[in-house]
Amino acid sequence: MAEKILLYNVKNPQDIIKAASNMRIVSGFIDESDTNKTLAELASGVKGVTLADITRHKALLDKESLIVFCDVSDKHMDKLLFEIRQKQLSITFKAVLTDTNKKWNINQMLVEMRRERFEYMRRNMK
Repeated sequence: MAEKILLYNVKNPQDIIKAASNMRIVSGFIDESDTNKTLAELASGVKGVTLADITRHKALLDKESLIVFCDVSDKHMDKLLFEIRQKQLSITFKAVLTDTNKKWNINQMLVEMRRERFEYMRRNMK
């Protein structure tokens, strides 16, 4: 599979998409209508984002955001994460597509990400 990123409810995604495009990483949006599809299905359906997709994309202010890295090399992931930090982009969760989570839908992924964040915070509060 080619390197891809999936964006869910990301505000102002153009900076991430541009950086990814410069590395020949294909970007795709996960729409609310696609939340029942598995991450593997979503990743396999990504064809790239057009300017029209970006202008049509509307992030919901009250919802968490997620970026999923699919077969992205460590070097490219580091560059994208650096870009996200540099631009001070607010993304609630960042994840990597794995054999375990590829069968999950977005809601399952968000539940797991919340659980992991809670566990991390609980361990670090001691």
